[in-house]
Amino acid sequence: MVEPEIILEYSGHLTFSTIGRLLTMLKHKMAEKDIKTGVYKRLLSVMIEALENIYKYSDQYKYDHFISRNFIPTFKINRYGDRYCIHVSNPVRNQDIVHLRKKIDYVNIKSPEELKILYRQTISDGKFTPKGGAGLGIIEMAKISGNQLVYEFFPINNDFSRYALTITFN
Repeated sequence: MVEPEIILEYSGHLTFSTIGRLLTMLKHKMAEKDIKTGVYKRLLSVMIEALENIYKYSDQYKYDHFISRNFIPTFKINRYGDRYCIHVSNPVRNQDIVHLRKKIDYVNIKSPEELKILYRQTISDGKFTPKGGAGLGIIEMAKISGNQLVYEFFPINNDFSRYALTITFN
């Protein structure tokens, strides 16, 4: 088994400036770690989607001091030989798990061509959530990676669970 090489790692609450710094750090790591341009662009696109999702939903737990202190969002890019994995985790409301699981499972059964069609349909139907999303981020991450999204939920308390997502690139 190949040992993971950490390309980029962050643990903490996100702001737009933090996201900007992380994107800049990935750009610098590209040359340092000899990441090919095509891989870099795919990593960058999925990284943006994943970080935006964490940021968008952070207001759900920011006033819960126990959750915001003890279950800090994490982000990591690892390389295993010629394979890259993006790992993210953050707290989510338990009431949102069924919907999130359903959305990811639906995307995971789609072929690459079906994902392209679903993406176009989702953009054109104009149905957006109160957070401003239409589920495009999940579709985009699956479409770009070419692999299923792997996720888990770990219960924290009656209100929250820790959501962990892994996106793999060959």
